[in-house]
Amino acid sequence: MRIKKRTSIITLSIILTILIISGGVFAQEFPVTITDGLGSEVTIEEKPLKIISLSPQTTENLFAVGAGENVIGVTTYADYPEAATKVDKIGTITEPNIEKIVAMEPDLVIAASVNKMETINRLKELNIKVAGFSANSVDTAIENIKKIGEITGNQDTAEKLTADMYIKISEMKDLIDKKLSNNDRPKVFYELWSDPLYTAGVDNFIDDLIHMAGGYNIGRLAETQWPQFSLEKLLVEDPEVYISTPHSAEMKVSKESIKNRERFKNIAAIKNNRVYIIDQNILNRASPRLLKGLSQLTMAIWPDLEAEVKQIIEK
Repeated sequence: MRIKKRTSIITLSIILTILIISGGVFAQEFPVTITDGLGSEVTIEEKPLKIISLSPQTTENLFAVGAGENVIGVTTYADYPEAATKVDKIGTITEPNIEKIVAMEPDLVIAASVNKMETINRLKELNIKVAGFSANSVDTAIENIKKIGEITGNQDTAEKLTADMYIKISEMKDLIDKKLSNNDRPKVFYELWSDPLYTAGVDNFIDDLIHMAGGYNIGRLAETQWPQFSLEKLLVEDPEVYISTPHSAEMKVSKESIKNRERFKNIAAIKNNRVYIIDQNILNRASPRLLKGLSQLTMAIWPDLEAEVKQIIEK
């Protein structure tokens, strides 16, 4: 099994090297047809020169694959990369300004699963080309980046980027597999919202990240995607690692505030000082920054791997 993993890493490295050396020798041709995350077949006849993004996640992906110069509209909280903050705003994720979008005459609109289907359907009714993407796993997130590169005329850049992501994930997986060969998966709780307590359940991106990092997500016990989790259940399950974000209570959550909560003092993670605050944007956005989210989760679950994980990520 280990030989296969190492062979896979070597193969990906060779592919990445060839892509870099080729430097775009293979010019991308249009039309391009993909099946998007909404199950729709989308055909792009020509390279889109005017693109609108309907979520911060898709904005990150567009800039990452090299389509940033063609992005003419983004949502209110598109804050990464810095260049995205200077792009014209078209409204929020849930309430985009349809009239403004139409007036901007985009060649392509990129949507995400957080957008309302009525918004996507309305844009299609107005003869605007829309491609939607949804990611409930790391593999799907990376495939989405590839597809966004393909439909924007940046396939070469997207292939290089995702090949590098796969290599780093594979190297981290090797580290984690070694830990798991002699240890059980530590129980992890992810706090999505503090009051009432919500978490990440099954079949979602964060659950996959926790599993890849070598933890057991106790939110899976609720058997839904984003369940409310009772305090009583939390105390019974007694997580060894507690993960939250500053966003889980209107930017008021901190490590100390969690540790000082009434009835939390007997939780193993609290007693052993295993509470971690991680930026929500690198955990919730299925973009190339998922590598940072995975690395921070891994270091929280396996603190002794910190140096090795940082070495992989910073390559």
